Amino acid sequence: MIGVSTGLDMKIRLIATVLVMLAVVVGNAFAQQTGTEQTQPPKPKPVVRLTFAERMKQYLQRTGSTIDEVKSGPDMVVSNYPDAKGTKLTIVLVNDRRKNLLGFYIYNFGSLKGATNKEEVYKYLLSANDAITIGSFFVDSDDDIGYKYLVSGGQTMTQAAFESAYYTMAAVARERKPEIRKLLGPANEKEDKPSDVKKAAEEKPPSE
Repeated sequence: MIGVSTGLDMKIRLIATVLVMLAVVVGNAFAQQTGTEQTQPPKPKPVVRLTFAERMKQYLQRTGSTIDEVKSGPDMVVSNYPDAKGTKLTIVLVNDRRKNLLGFYIYNFGSLKGATNKEEVYKYLLSANDAITIGSFFVDSDDDIGYKYLVSGGQTMTQAAFESAYYTMAAVARERKPEIRKLLGPANEKEDKPSDVKKAAEEKPPSE
């Protein structure tokens, strides 16, 4: 009886030992799995890429400008920036896919067509370009005077950089416009002629 009892006790102990070892192994595996799950970083949210027009409209929201949805398109946003006098300045934002450029354009300065003092006007525009901090005045193929600022399209502008460029261009245009109109003479004194507004809404960027 003693031998039988001793053998039974050994089997019970062996079984108990195996069960304890299994419990330890399973516990360690569960703990490692739980620890791995807890230490895994959260999956990043997918980046939502805005279209050109969406990005420009997002920038413009904080400038107090209105957007002309009729004249705007996928690669062009026509904005109207108000001033203290209640008048609005049209600033057109153009996405030049071919050159990978973002262009700020302002027209309504007048036209050199019929001007008798073209040389004097050109001299003034060159002088203005030397004095202003961003952008440049130009005369396009239709003899219309414009003001532009080009930024690399691959360069993502911050809201602050966009506002700085937008406000600076508006200030320069308003400061220089009276003198340009004065040089051009009475034929260009009328504000925002229909042809100028149409010109500002064209989808093609103006010529150099």
